[in-house]
This record gives sequence, structure tokens and C-alpha cells, in this order.
Amino acid sequence: MFENIINFFKKIGNKQEDKESQSHSKNAAKERLHLVLMQDRANVSADFLELMKQEIIEVIKKYIDVDEKEIDVRLTNQENPDGTNGAPALYANIPILNIKNDARKIGKKETEKTENKENKAEKTSENKEQVENDESKEEENKRIEKEAKEIIEDSNAKIQDEKKQEEQEKGQEEVSNKEEKSEENEEKTKTEENSKK
Repeated sequence: MFENIINFFKKIGNKQEDKESQSHSKNAAKERLHLVLMQDRANVSADFLELMKQEIIEVIKKYIDVDEKEIDVRLTNQENPDGTNGAPALYANIPILNIKNDARKIGKKETEKTENKENKAEKTSENKEQVENDESKEEENKRIEKEAKEIIEDSNAKIQDEKKQEEQEKGQEEVSNKEEKSEENEEKTKTEENSKK
């Protein structure tokens, strides 16, 4: 009698399991049909979606351990605010088991590299500014030196001109003096000749 009761409950449990499995297979079929319609609307084949799923998994597996059996990648349709179907969207549910230490190290190294690049960029920028400042100072010094040379050349030219003018004046004075002396000499000679007469 006790066995009959157990069998009775087993039969009821089996009926409920059958209903659940039927409900589950009904939902699975509905989901597959929905997926096929979505793929058709998005012009995406099932093979393409599977290939994309595998590539996504391969990239993710470089950094984290995932439960491949539980991964769910599919196309869904976003619903617009007015209730109509919008653009298709890629849905990915990827359970993470563990983040790999290498990925953490890579993350730290990437952070350090980024910081180093930023520091180098800052230093390069500072160096460029320093070089530009040095170049502008050098250009200013060259400009000042050029101006100083021009001033010196102008001064030397003026001095040369003044010397030439002085020499010309001296030369004219000497010529004048010679002329005066020659005139005096002529007068003396005339006076002497006149006195001899």
C-alpha cells in the first residue's frame, strides 16, 4: 500500500515534469523561431552568429576564465518607445569564473605604460618649450649681436669719414700754406728784384 502511494506521487511528478519539459521545449522553439526571424531581418546567418560568438569568446578568454557552457550570445530586437521593434542588438551573457593574473599584470603594465607615455609626453613638451625658449633667446642674442655689429660698422664708417675729411682739410691747409708761401716767395722775389733795380 505504501508503494502504491509512492507510485501515485511519482506519476503525478512525471506528469508535472512532462508539462515542464513541454513548456521548456515550447519556449526553446519559440526562442529559436524568434532568433531565426531576427537573423533574417538583420541579414545575419546562424553560421555567422556562431563564428562571431566564438571569436568574442576567444578574445575574452585571453583575460578571464569563462563558463563556455553557459555563454549566451544572440541577436535581440530593441523595442522603441512607441512599442515597435527597433534595430537589432547583440546580446551576450558571459559568466565569468575568474580573472586571469596575466590580465591583471597586463592591466598594470598598460597603466604603467600609459603613465610613462604621459610622463614622456610631458617631458617632451617641457623640453620643446625649453628648446623654443632657448631658440628664442639665441635668436634674440643673434639679433642683438647683429645690431651691435651694425652700430660698430656705422661708427667705424663715421670715424673713417671723419679721418678722410680731416686729411682732406689738412691737405687743403697744406696746399693753402704752400700757395701762401709761394705767393710770399714770389713777393719776396719781386721785392728783391725791385730793390735791385
